[in-house]
Amino acid sequence: MPKPWKKDLDPRDDDAPPRTLHSAVVVETLDLHGYTADQAEHRLEMLFDRLSRTSAGEVVRIVTGRGSRSAGPPVLQGVVRDALNGWLSDRVAEWAVDAGSGAYLVRIR
Repeated sequence: MPKPWKKDLDPRDDDAPPRTLHSAVVVETLDLHGYTADQAEHRLEMLFDRLSRTSAGEVVRIVTGRGSRSAGPPVLQGVVRDALNGWLSDRVAEWAVDAGSGAYLVRIR
């Protein structure tokens, strides 16, 4: 029996919205490997400034890596997560951790 709260979307329908961020088409990727926390914040600011004006509703991937080569604990994952939940939250419609936990998928508001 179909669930009344679920819409029946034909997966072949190009106009059907993605069901999750993981099935969304990524329009741009920002790779933060090798950046310091301050540099990463600056790059995030530039990306979101540009995309919030031109690409509302689109999904971007922000690659942080998992911090496996860091001397200490991973830094960039926390920086990006704090930005998405904090000072960038007015430009973020939704976000999720990408498969493998080394990146974030973000829908631009």
